[in-house]
Amino acid sequence: MSPLQKDPTKADAIIRAAIHIFARDGLEKGKIADIAKEAGIGKGTVYEYYSSKDEIFHAMVNTIMADMVDASETLYSMDLSPRDKLRTFMRMNTEIVFEMDEAMLIITEMWAQGARAMRRGEHEAAQFFDSYGKMKQFVINILKAGVMAEDFREMNYDGVATLALAFVDGFIWQFMLNNDRAAFDRALVEGIDSFMKGLER
Repeated sequence: MSPLQKDPTKADAIIRAAIHIFARDGLEKGKIADIAKEAGIGKGTVYEYYSSKDEIFHAMVNTIMADMVDASETLYSMDLSPRDKLRTFMRMNTEIVFEMDEAMLIITEMWAQGARAMRRGEHEAAQFFDSYGKMKQFVINILKAGVMAEDFREMNYDGVATLALAFVDGFIWQFMLNNDRAAFDRALVEGIDSFMKGLER
C-alpha cells in the first residue's frame, strides 16, 4: 500500500519515528506499537500506510538515502571548484553522523538488509544501491571536472570514487566506535588533506 495515497505528512512522521525506534531497538526488536507511539498516532493508523514492519523499513531506507542524495545534488550544483566540492562532499557526508545522532545506527541494518537482498536478487535493495550509485557518480563527475581543470591527476575514476565513499563510511564507523568528537575532527582534517594530496598532479 503506497503512503502517497494518504497524508504524506503523516507518512513521513511514521518513517521518522521508525528511524528512531529501529536505531534504538534494532529491526528485529522494534515494534509497530512503539513506532505508532513515537509518531503520536494509533497502531492501526500505521497499518493504513504500511502493511508490515519490512515495508516501513524499506520506506525508511529510501527516505534516508533520498535525503543524502538531495544534499549531494545541492552541493554539486554550487559554484565551487572541484577541489572544494570534493572536500565538502567528504566532510558533509562524514559529519552526517552528528546530524543523525543515534539514527546512524540504522545504517548497519540498511547495509546488512541491502546486501542480503542483493544476493537474493530481491528488488527491495534496488533503491538503496541506486542512491549509493548516484552519490558515487557525483564523486566521479567532480573528479573528471578536476582533471579537466588540471587540478587533479589522471586516475581510475571508478576506483577513486569508491575509495572516497569508503573513506566516508570508514570515518563514520570509527567515530561510532570511540565517540570522541575532538579526535574525530582532527583525524577528519588530516584524512581529507591526505586524500586530496593523493589527487594532485
